[in-house]
Amino acid sequence: MDKEKSITVLNSFIIINNARIKRYKKASKDTEKSYLKKVFTNFQITSQRCKTELKKEIIKLGGTPVEDRTHNRSIHNFWFNLKNIFIHKDLNDVLYSCERNETIVMQSYYEAIYNNFGSLSNKQQIMLNDQYLLINVDHDKMKSFQSAF
Repeated sequence: MDKEKSITVLNSFIIINNARIKRYKKASKDTEKSYLKKVFTNFQITSQRCKTELKKEIIKLGGTPVEDRTHNRSIHNFWFNLKNIFIHKDLNDVLYSCERNETIVMQSYYEAIYNNFGSLSNKQQIMLNDQYLLINVDHDKMKSFQSAF
């Protein structure tokens, strides 16, 4: 097992979870429904737990966990936020966007695990598979909300 490759792979999962947390913070602001705000907060907690676990594993390997890199994309974020000021999002838009993003997260997790199988220890593979399953539960909840409206 190549420790540097493992650290790089595990850091990619931190980036995925950072993006997921950011999306659900935004989704919470985009809805007035208190039950959805709670669900979105719980989804953020799932990703925060995944990040904590990933950081611990990276540190055990002697690496440095990546930080949230949202400040590096400030121009992109500025235009994204400006666009959102002028676009009214109804509940269906918010739910559709969240479900689509969860699908992308699920696909990213699956591909990163599959494509880097040889670079990860058995323990790391189990950890990532467990995280995949946790996020999949959130994804299923999101799909059920979308079909309910």
